[in-house]
Amino acid sequence: MLVLGLMLIMLVIKPWQQSTTESFAATGMQVQLPEKDSLYKGERWKPSAQVDGYAIAVDNDQYALYVNPLNTQIYVLDKRSGYRWTSNPTEVELADETVKGKLLDNLQSPFVLTHVRTQGADQTVRETLNSKAPGLETTMIRGMKGLQIHYWFPDKRIGFAIQYELTESGLKVKVPAAGIREEGDHVLFSLDVLPHFGAAMASEDGYLFVPDGPGGLIRYDTAKASLSRGYIHQVYGQELTNSGNINLMVQNREDIAYPVFGLKRGDHAYVAVMRKGEDSANVVAMAPGQRSSFYNVYSSQIYREEYLYRMSRLATPSKAIQKQKLDLDREVEYRFLNGEQASYIGMANAYRDYLQESGQLGEALQPVEHVPLYLKLMGGNYEKAFGRVQYVATTTFDQATEIVERLQQQGVASLKTIFYGWQNEGDYNMEKRFPIENSLGGEVGAKSFVASMKKSGIDVAFQEDFLWLDSESSFSGKSDAIRGIDGTAYNIDGWYLAKPLYTAVSAAKTIDKLKDIGVHGIHYSGLGEILMHDYELSGIRTREYTKTVYNGLLDYTRKELGSASVERGNAYVLGSTDFIDGMPSSSSYDFMIDETVPFYPIALHGNVPYTFEEGNLRDDEDTEFLKAIEYGALPSFFVTHDDSRKLKNTPVYGLYSSRFDKWENRIVEEYGLFDSLSDLYSLRIVDHEQISDERYMTTYENGTRVIVDYAGKSFKVEKGAAQ
Repeated sequence: MLVLGLMLIMLVIKPWQQSTTESFAATGMQVQLPEKDSLYKGERWKPSAQVDGYAIAVDNDQYALYVNPLNTQIYVLDKRSGYRWTSNPTEVELADETVKGKLLDNLQSPFVLTHVRTQGADQTVRETLNSKAPGLETTMIRGMKGLQIHYWFPDKRIGFAIQYELTESGLKVKVPAAGIREEGDHVLFSLDVLPHFGAAMASEDGYLFVPDGPGGLIRYDTAKASLSRGYIHQVYGQELTNSGNINLMVQNREDIAYPVFGLKRGDHAYVAVMRKGEDSANVVAMAPGQRSSFYNVYSSQIYREEYLYRMSRLATPSKAIQKQKLDLDREVEYRFLNGEQASYIGMANAYRDYLQESGQLGEALQPVEHVPLYLKLMGGNYEKAFGRVQYVATTTFDQATEIVERLQQQGVASLKTIFYGWQNEGDYNMEKRFPIENSLGGEVGAKSFVASMKKSGIDVAFQEDFLWLDSESSFSGKSDAIRGIDGTAYNIDGWYLAKPLYTAVSAAKTIDKLKDIGVHGIHYSGLGEILMHDYELSGIRTREYTKTVYNGLLDYTRKELGSASVERGNAYVLGSTDFIDGMPSSSSYDFMIDETVPFYPIALHGNVPYTFEEGNLRDDEDTEFLKAIEYGALPSFFVTHDDSRKLKNTPVYGLYSSRFDKWENRIVEEYGLFDSLSDLYSLRIVDHEQISDERYMTTYENGTRVIVDYAGKSFKVEKGAAQ
């Protein structure tokens, strides 16, 4: 890892940034970005094709990589099974293909490059290139690790390099930033990498896997996919600061939380993990009739975005393409699976292995006698009345203590508490958090509450959002806010999105004060679910930069207070969080998706605790409770002492029914049901299957099986032989 210290940052900042930068450096946090990939050096390799038209490029004990010198198609031979993973459909498979022209050419190319012009009136017109383009020049170099193919389109004066490297688990495909050449009026817009790798026909047995919600399957035997234009969604959600994403704030879907996709063909499958540049890429899945007669899934790498800009406030917005490309290495790793492992369970296990090998998953959880109940308590928030701001309290610190004690008296043996709305005047002024709101009990009340919880062995975290600040604070939109793709300070209705360094410094100052109170951690809103570029005038601070700052902040919080947790839990925070709140449990109801499966829960269970929707805020109480049981989630409730109607004129939203005494019995009852599964808390999930129309079975590594019956609104546990 390349550590970019204070001196390097100081070279590119403006004077108004120095205070934040110096404050950030004083915390000891650092911005760490991965080293850039290098291009292979050496003589040009001119392979001679064998009988089938391919030449071997590199091999190891498990796999061999072959390349066709004429069209640069590749295939990987799995020596264990004898199966070939081809970059493109074979001639036999193409015999009945109906698409023609450019679509047929794309189907036979290892890539599809989309480019735009930088000059003239057609600057937003996108055109594609592939390996069958006239005049294409290719250069191959074999390195110690693999094969590099450089593509150059002389008429467009644009080019790039792909590197293929074998691993013990499969294949790595890299597109180094150093290999991109733009020497004329045409520049790279996006690059589809191996878009037809392993492409399957509708007659085959299998499915595509996409990271929709907890996991989504697109089966080959369905007509449902014809209702959709395809699955095309950006990892970690669309770029928030791009004004061209006009549907961004109203889209009714789950953003992709983990950079994975997969494909199953009979007894063979692969799972693909986007290792580098994943935050600036789309996962794309297509069905027959959309672009070809095949099912295919792949990554489409984003290098530039289209956006809207205005010449003036009165002018109609115009479309434009960003000038500076996202200078990022891209890497996708394919892990091949055979036999019983060729399933979404095997894919999830392989992803978990990847997370552990790369140090992103953290230590395994320790066994517990009782599972924890995550109890979220809303202190209150502000409202504006008669020209002034007043705080509306719904749970004081004394009342919070009373709530916890009542639950303990009724058998809730393990709790973790998260206190919301503790700031002075709530979130009216996000810079003025202290002194702690007096109507809740102030600092004295907070210390008393935390001390009381500690005596009972209960951790207390305070919730906070350090990403958004309003225009009424001393926060400077000009200097401290993220800049959008159009160069303006990004804001929504007067709320600005803070630069990552500003977020980290604000949090560090808060941590210093919360440490004196004895708070055990901070529960962060935003850090685990919102990622963005910062289009500074001096250059783009990419999403990669943002997530390294956020991870540094989470690690700092754990070091200073003891724990850090996040909402939603995108994959980039996995190694730095102690708990994920509100993890996606359902799909986005995309027309392409046939079945929702617990891919992400399988990958995380036993390493990272997680909850779904709070028990008192579910849309379907019984079904969502059973889904939490089926997917290995933990119990969670969000309560207030007083009626939540008191909050109707405050910024608090979604807390429709939270009065504790109305939910007390349900909390106790539900906790007992979750606690009956305490033996499974630290165990991995090793299998999951649908055993009838509305019955599902989840199996853990000790052999215990949890069978959920949605029709009967019940579940049962069958203990494993290992117990």
